[in-house]
Formats: sequence, C-alpha cells, structure tokens
Amino acid sequence: MADYRMKRLAGLRDAMSALGAGGFLVTNLHNVSYLTGFTGSSGFVLVTAGKAVFITDFRYKSQSAEEVSGFDIVIQKSRWTEDVSGLARDMGIKRMAFESRDMSFELHRALSEKLAGVELVPSKGTVEKLRMVKDEDEVRRITEAVKRAERGFIENASRVTPGMVEKETALGLEVNIRSAGSLKVPFDIIVASGHRAALPHGIASDRVMSEGDTVIIDFGGEAYGYQSDITRSGVLGRPDAKQAEIYDIVLEAQRRAIETVRPGVACKDVDLAARDFIASKGYGDYFGHGLGHGVGLEVHEGPSVSYMSDDVAGPGMIFTVEPGIYLPDWGGFRIEDMVLVTDDGCTLLTSLSRDMVF
Repeated sequence: MADYRMKRLAGLRDAMSALGAGGFLVTNLHNVSYLTGFTGSSGFVLVTAGKAVFITDFRYKSQSAEEVSGFDIVIQKSRWTEDVSGLARDMGIKRMAFESRDMSFELHRALSEKLAGVELVPSKGTVEKLRMVKDEDEVRRITEAVKRAERGFIENASRVTPGMVEKETALGLEVNIRSAGSLKVPFDIIVASGHRAALPHGIASDRVMSEGDTVIIDFGGEAYGYQSDITRSGVLGRPDAKQAEIYDIVLEAQRRAIETVRPGVACKDVDLAARDFIASKGYGDYFGHGLGHGVGLEVHEGPSVSYMSDDVAGPGMIFTVEPGIYLPDWGGFRIEDMVLVTDDGCTLLTSLSRDMVF
C-alpha cells in the first residue's frame, strides 16, 4: 500500500479507537476512494485495528484488483448488509462505528437487524476531518486540476465577448477544460452577465452578453479524481466608475483575507477580514455567502471558511477565498482563488490574471 494510504488508514484507526469502537464501516464513496484509491461507483470499507476490508460488487472485480492495495477485497455475494454483518461476526466486532451522515434510516434499520448483538456507534465527519489536511500526493493532484481549469479558461477567452450567448460560453469552456485533460467538470459552469451577475450561482442561460455587462464565470477542473474551483469576473469593454469601484472593493477584500491565512488562524477570522472590509465600504448587505470552502475529492468539503465556522487553518489545508458583491438588477463581481496553507502562511495555487476587463 502506498505510504499516504497507510497514514490515512492509521488516522481512521486512531479515530476509531477514540470512539471506543472495534470496527469502522465507511460507506461514503468519496471517503472510500480517499482510503483505498478506488474510483468506481460502488464500494464499502470495514476496518478493525488489525484488518482492512474493501467490499464491492462483481462489476468492479478487476478494477478493484488494479486500484486497491493493502485491503482484503471481498466481492459481494448477496446484499451488502449481509456481507458486512458476516464480516463483522468473523472479525469479532462488538462495537462498530458508522458514518451517520451518509446512512439512511432504512439502511440503518436493515444493518441493525443483521448485526444483532453488535452496537452501532454513529460517527459524523470522521474521515472528512482527515481529508481536510492534504498530503503531498493530493496537493499534486489538486494543483494539476487548477492548471487544467486555467488552461481551459485561457483557451476560451475568445468566447467571452459581446454577442456571445452565456450557454455557448459555458459549453466552450467545458470543452476546453476537458480538452486540457479533465475527465469532467466538477459542477455546472456559471456564466452570469448583466443583471444576472447579481445571482451568485447563476447557471448559464440563453442571455446574449452585451458591451458594458458585468460578467461572472465560475468554473473548475479535475485531475486524478481531485477538483479545482475558480471564479473570474469583469466587464465586457470599458468599466464605468461604479463597476470599477465595486470590483476594486472585492479585489481588496480578497487580498486582505489571503493575507490573514496562516496556521492557527480561525477560518471565521479569514472570512471576517474580507467581510468587514466590504461592510466598511457600504456593501455588507450584498455579500451573503461564506468566504470559501475546502476543495479536494469534492469541490465543496472542509474546512468551512465562514463567519459561522469552527474550523482552524492548518498546514496542508486547501480552500477557496471568494468574496463577492451582488447588487439586484445591476450585476455583481466575485473573485475566487485557491490557497494552500503552509507552515508559515499560504501559497496561491491559482495564477490567472485578475484584470477586470475581459
């Protein structure tokens, strides 16, 4: 097993021990992938102090043999709850932790019936907490996901012009990002122009972009299962005084937030560095979302960078910094970059120009 996977498994076992559980059942597919390297669509992990088992179905027999190492591989012969209960008995598990956030009531009831005599211990966000700190392999993959998204954006620049339809711009960007190596884009690309730029998540529409429009483009790439998330905003043509003013406020808010990022700083304080500045300029009511979020196997994961967050920045965390101002019936701007927390500050992973003129 690769060294980084051994460390991830060791981290899960430490958490399992803290819960007083003799086993841990992992059902969230992103968490299964994190622990095993499996990239298919059906798989479970059952871990004890001395054993690690990966469970999948017949479709992935060959694939799991190629991707998964360091785990005993079990191919389902019946319902997965029956396979898990049989393994739990064979492994002598009396208390089994499970991912409460990802298990439905019906599945919990079915598992409980099969695991008579085994205490099920709910656990929330255990593997997700491990995933918040990226190892070198994950940083490499995410950095490549950023590069693929950026190459696609640069290739698509000719479609960000007056007369283009938002949907056509988004489609072209997706094609270019995939052509740069991404197997997929991690979310529906946002292209919102004119008054629609006041919609933070304004999915591309049939609107034709015009000279003088504010435009928000939010996009991402993929590399080896990991994601990126970037936003660029600007004006089609020469900005007027109000557009320049608001864009400069958003840009300065982002700069102030990035300057605060270092180990030990509360994520809510990173958010407030941007939020308080925007409020001081009179636009506090028009920045209503959190400043950022972690990015990795999922495009939205921990840590949360919000004024409501309890997370604390630590080396190896990767998250977005994306302040915005959105004025109804006028438009808006958001600038989003990704940072890696280092031992003494942070490194910017994104490199695209922040020039406001497209």
